[in-house]
Amino acid sequence: MGKTVSIIGGGLAGISAAVYLRESGYDVRLFESTSKIGGRTFSYYDAETGLTLDNGQHILAGWYENTFELLEKMNKTPDLNMSQNLHVFFKEKNGNELEFFAKGDEPFLSIAKGFMNYPPLTYKDKFKLLRLREMIEIDFSERLKGKKLSWLLDYLKQTDNLKKYFWEPFAFAVFNAPPEYIDAELFYNVLVKAFEYPTAFSLVVPGESLSELFCVPFVKYSEGKIGLNLSSKVEQIEIEANQVKGLKMENGDYITSDYYVSAVPFYNFERLFTEDSFTAHFGNYKELKPASILSVFLVPEKMPDGFNNKYYFGMAGIIDGFSQWVFFKDEYVSVIVSAPEYTIAEYEGMTKETVCEMVEKEIRNYFPEFKNIKFKKIKYFREKRATFLPVTNNAASRIDSACNVSNLFIAGDWTNTGLPSTVEGAVTSGRKCAELISGS
Repeated sequence: MGKTVSIIGGGLAGISAAVYLRESGYDVRLFESTSKIGGRTFSYYDAETGLTLDNGQHILAGWYENTFELLEKMNKTPDLNMSQNLHVFFKEKNGNELEFFAKGDEPFLSIAKGFMNYPPLTYKDKFKLLRLREMIEIDFSERLKGKKLSWLLDYLKQTDNLKKYFWEPFAFAVFNAPPEYIDAELFYNVLVKAFEYPTAFSLVVPGESLSELFCVPFVKYSEGKIGLNLSSKVEQIEIEANQVKGLKMENGDYITSDYYVSAVPFYNFERLFTEDSFTAHFGNYKELKPASILSVFLVPEKMPDGFNNKYYFGMAGIIDGFSQWVFFKDEYVSVIVSAPEYTIAEYEGMTKETVCEMVEKEIRNYFPEFKNIKFKKIKYFREKRATFLPVTNNAASRIDSACNVSNLFIAGDWTNTGLPSTVEGAVTSGRKCAELISGS
């Protein structure tokens, strides 16, 4: 076996770094402070309902190339539902159903066809979409530095109708935030990737739990290959002469390796160092603003027939609602509300009961099939620091994977990947660290 690498954090970024480093011949040890692997990407058994619930429904996209490759390297054949092109359903308050379906082999033309047949758009709306191709075909990135997506949509003269029925739902699906909180350059990076090939724009809905998709395969892959250490908290990264000397563990152990990867969330990064050490090496870092994701699970006495296969593999977007996305499972309904503290007036003053009542009422209003169905259980789950507001793409907040500590590398969906805080962003960051170590 080759040189040693210690990875701090067992979320998707740490998992990715571990797999890619092991595949490159390194002796890898991973240290996770909790008793489970996967970080924020996990499922849990809820004794009250008898169901296995995800920590927020995650959707993937066709352009998640590093994610799909990681699954392949872990010998995981995933249960993923997707169409060849972007296909999505939306619902309005009156129960009206809207379908967007892009068809064809040429990315831009397939999306254009989808817009042409999308019911809520006028001829004026469709004409304004021509500005989108101009942005994709010309290198637009330099003009976008420091700008927000809301500015870009206005610059491209996108109509209010286009914003309401497409761009705002798209923003929540990819960035978990509305356009006014999204860095325009980040949006541009995603759009360029999405137009690379026909399936890139497709939404991918997992047909299995997050634990089954990522965590179980990694644990199996690790057997005999990776030193997996759960409930092993790193108290401090000790740095001497611009090199990591070792890791001080909470249990008193001291771990040394040739290389080290920090794969902890942005809100835990600073605590890994002494104040002097952090200031010396990361003094310009400005911590990102956390944003929560709220999941409300509604368990009906009886699901309407065929709802788990209705719409796009059981997924539908909400127009002008409290929620943004709804996922219909075999036995329950999962409702997602992204960044409610920034998008819903007086949200922080609401009780859990009030929020659940609002979501239940919305489901009944938007989906008349549930009007007379009783929900026997309604579960509220809020991940307060599930993600961060993607308001900036600069190095002060999204630091590079390589730093001036020569044997330390930094992974995480919050690092400078050029991508939003997504599964693909986390996986890409871990792979990036592995490549930097291999090339050092």
